[in-house]
Amino acid sequence: MKKMIKKYLLFLTCLFVISSPSFACWGFRPMAMGGIFTAVADDANLAYWNRAGAAQLENWRDGEQQLVLTSQAWSPAGYFNTEPRSGNTYYDSINYAQKINQGNGLSLAASWSGGGSYYLSYGRAFSLPWFEAMSVGVGYVVYRTEGYGIYQSQLVRLDYLERVIDLDYLWRFHPEWSFGVHIENFWLLSGEYTSPDNSSLQIKVCQGILQSPNVRPALAWSPKGKLQGLVVNAGVYDLLALYGGPYYSGGFEYSPQPGQRFYRSSFRAGYYNYKSVTTPGFMTLGYGYKLNDGWELGYWGAYVIAGNSAGVVNHNIGLAVRF
Repeated sequence: MKKMIKKYLLFLTCLFVISSPSFACWGFRPMAMGGIFTAVADDANLAYWNRAGAAQLENWRDGEQQLVLTSQAWSPAGYFNTEPRSGNTYYDSINYAQKINQGNGLSLAASWSGGGSYYLSYGRAFSLPWFEAMSVGVGYVVYRTEGYGIYQSQLVRLDYLERVIDLDYLWRFHPEWSFGVHIENFWLLSGEYTSPDNSSLQIKVCQGILQSPNVRPALAWSPKGKLQGLVVNAGVYDLLALYGGPYYSGGFEYSPQPGQRFYRSSFRAGYYNYKSVTTPGFMTLGYGYKLNDGWELGYWGAYVIAGNSAGVVNHNIGLAVRF
């Protein structure tokens, strides 16, 4: 009976998330920790941040799975606002990971904007045979976005569809330390611009390896002893500055251990995409509560603290289920 109730609640949550386009980015836990998760990669959020983590899920049973759903609860634009042709797919998201066995795992990720844009990814991860503390991940991504552009001196609607291969690496080089790298757009298989306003518009994007990689290195610290339950991470978005970067992100999570006050709670905070004092950045805050060993409810919010958009607040909710 309990299993049926859990499946029913999960089904309702899926319907809720799918029917509410919003700005939630990639997982309530990583975003609350500053929007960087590349070197942590120890739950289903790895499906986007670092697929290589699926091969090193040490505390998971063989065959164990997790699903993480994140959706917006409120923003200044309104409840569950739909922005057609926003040019950004990173709103509602679903991340999934499965540990096949020690050294092997798979992941799935999806997001959508409500305006026609979406992101779909399938990933596989493998530990290196000569060094189990290292693993690599490969992701196949289909990305579609709807926006606007100038073509023949006219403003037109633009549709862009690309297929790419992402490459990930994770090295847990110490019981308390790990290093990860996520290379987005490592290999551009195909890319094409078209427009519903002009049937003759068809622009092919240059294909090949390392055409426009978004390189994201990061470092994480998970201390033992009295500080167990603390996770600190920091990293760089767009290290090669091909997309306006580099941007710097960092944050932490603290989860009290059994017997401590606020056990089952997780407190998170960070700073997302810092570049300069004049460039808008986000302070992030989050909270998670574990209903039991398999279910967690979560929240994360962002507050813009620089630039012309200072004061804008974004609230998001989520659900994580292990089974």
